[in-house]
Parts: sequence; structure tokens; C-alpha cells
Amino acid sequence: MFGLRYHVASLAAVFVALALGILLGVAVSGKVTDVGEDAELQNLRHDNEQLEQELEAAQAQAEAATAQGEGAEELFARAYPTLMDGRLEGEDVAVVFLGPVDGSVRAEVEGALADADGGAPGVVALELPVDGANLRTVLEEDELLAEFVAEENDFSDLGRELGQELVEAEETPLWDALATTLVEERSGTISNPIDSVVVVLNWTPTEEVADDEAGAETEATVSFTDGLVSGLDASAVPVVGVATADDPEDLVDFYRDRGLSSVDNIDSLAGRLALALLLAGAEPGHYGIREGAIDGSVPPVEPVTTEGE
Repeated sequence: MFGLRYHVASLAAVFVALALGILLGVAVSGKVTDVGEDAELQNLRHDNEQLEQELEAAQAQAEAATAQGEGAEELFARAYPTLMDGRLEGEDVAVVFLGPVDGSVRAEVEGALADADGGAPGVVALELPVDGANLRTVLEEDELLAEFVAEENDFSDLGRELGQELVEAEETPLWDALATTLVEERSGTISNPIDSVVVVLNWTPTEEVADDEAGAETEATVSFTDGLVSGLDASAVPVVGVATADDPEDLVDFYRDRGLSSVDNIDSLAGRLALALLLAGAEPGHYGIREGAIDGSVPPVEPVTTEGE
């Protein structure tokens, strides 16, 4: 729809330029005979009428496309409650923020869960970037954690274990031991084991590393987050990364590069539906409105079944 609008705008600009050129050509034309002038004016009028007709046709197409798009949006909005009804009833969902909580994204995710009859999710936000030196000291001083002390600034094993523990374990000793070191915020109840996970990336490494300390911090954070996402993804539950339509493309690339399903327009009804379907076990993939959403706007919609059906 937007491409057609841009086409119409461009076409209109061409028509205006042509019209101006015609008028200027008439104004500066040299002496011609009366007969020649009449013939030229007739040709100009004919060309002008053709241009006007083509512009009117293009405008009519744009208006029709706009009306069709608005009609489709209205139809989807009416169908949305039925499509979401009962999708996540009885499901326990955790939302993991890689970085501080983004209030608007959290509201969209919780809204999608509520629309699908899911309960309030447990939310955990990690304190990023990781202070590698401090984390290493904490690990070394704790008998339970000492096994995760590896090469300098490589915390991938620790992240992987935390990811798996969050999803699969009935108890979370690692999370409990590292809560004050790695967790910035935690709210709600994360039931163990959980049924699905929503990942929200809210931290990106600096493109230019100013010094060795900043480089070490980035290296520690990347290894830890990669390990965590790997641990979540290794579980047998759906794990979905989300972004809004205005978020940088890097966020969606992060999910895709690490093998997670993604929804790039969680701030829309279509994005909410896509998230609910994925969390309920729909075909994994990349959904939304960006070029990288190679699997379409939403996954295939399967009917909701209840016990006894």
C-alpha cells in the first residue's frame, strides 16, 4: 500500500514538471506562424488532458488501495479477539530482558498474553553490561559457582546453565546465588518448569571500543548473553525474541543469528497474535513487517482445542 502511494506521489511530481516545462516552452518559444501556433497549442492541450487522465487514474488506484487496506485492518481487528481466545490459557510464560526493562515492550507482551487468556508472566531483567572482573570474583569465592570460572571474560557456560535452569529446573540455585550480581529487576512468579519464554534484547555493544576495560566488558557481556540464549533455546519450550516496529534492525538480527523465532512488530495486533501463536507452539520462524520477516506476518493459525475435543 505504501509503495503505491509513493508511486502516485512520484507520478504527480513528474506530471507537474511536464506541465511546467510545457508552459515554459510556450512562453519562450520564438516566432511561429499562426497556423503552426494553433497546431502546437492543440497538441499541448491534448497532452495535458492525457496527463490529467493518467493522474486521476493513479489517484483513484491509490484511494482504492488505501480503502482496501483499511478494510483489511478493520476485519483483522474484529477477528483478533476470536483468534486469540484461549491460546495461552494455563500456560506459564517467563519474560527475560537482556538489559533493563522496557516498559512499553513489557506492556505489549503482557497485553498479548492477557488477550490470549494467559496469566501474568514472571519477569527477570539482567544487569548489562556484565562486570566481568566482579563476576569472576563472585564465582571464585563460591563453591557452588567455582566450576563456571573459565577463560577470562568467557561466561558462556554460566549463561547456558542459567538459561536451562530457568526453564527446566524446579529449583534455581544458580539464579538465587547470582541474583544480586546479575539481576537488575525481578517481578512476578516464574513457575518452574515454565512453558515458554519471551526474550527482549535491550542492550547492544558499543561499535567502537574506547579502551581495554570497555572491550573486556563487551566481551564478557556478549559471551554471557550468547550462552544464556543458547541455554534457553536448548530447552524443549518455545523461545521467542520480540521487537517493536521502530526498534533497530540489530535487535531482530540478534534473535535470528542465534536461532530464535522472532516477532518484529510486537506493538501491533498482528505482532501480538504472532507472539501468542509462537508461544503456543506454532511453526517457528521470523514474523512481522520487516524484510527479514521471511515467514510472513503471522504463523499459520490452528484452531484452539480444549480437553475433551
